Amino acid sequence: MEYNDCQILENYENMARAYTKALKEKGFNFTSLQEESAQPTSTNNNTALINRIADNLNRVWRLYVEGSLSRSFVKNRFVYATLAQNMSVIIDNFKKLYPNAVFSTLLPIRVRPQDIAKTSIALLSDTIRDLCTLSSRDPANANALIAIANDLLLQIKTLTTQL
Repeated sequence: MEYNDCQILENYENMARAYTKALKEKGFNFTSLQEESAQPTSTNNNTALINRIADNLNRVWRLYVEGSLSRSFVKNRFVYATLAQNMSVIIDNFKKLYPNAVFSTLLPIRVRPQDIAKTSIALLSDTIRDLCTLSSRDPANANALIAIANDLLLQIKTLTTQL
């Protein structure tokens, strides 16, 4: 078998995209740290951003509920139940700010119980980034959005210290 470094370098981008796509199909979530403020602000962009935040909040809540019902992590069930209850309060606070936000009725995310914490941290990171972007676009609700982002940071802290 012949090994060709040039060919691997040429196909590296395609291999990386295929690998990322395969991981996304398995339920992994990737966070982009590029700033979205370069895009023009409009009502459609804000609506899409609000709906994406609502979907991510809903997904995290469903992950926590799934973790609280899991039989494989008996000692962590109480932690997940508490996190799910806290997440429902956060969702209610977000609904008060944006009553027209569309929370999708997705099927529960199927991940291994061991991966619930990692997946929820990735979703929470995306949500915090989107909340910061939305707070810069909506100054009237900026303080409330930052408070929600701080609550989500506490969720991440709980996940990293207790699980």
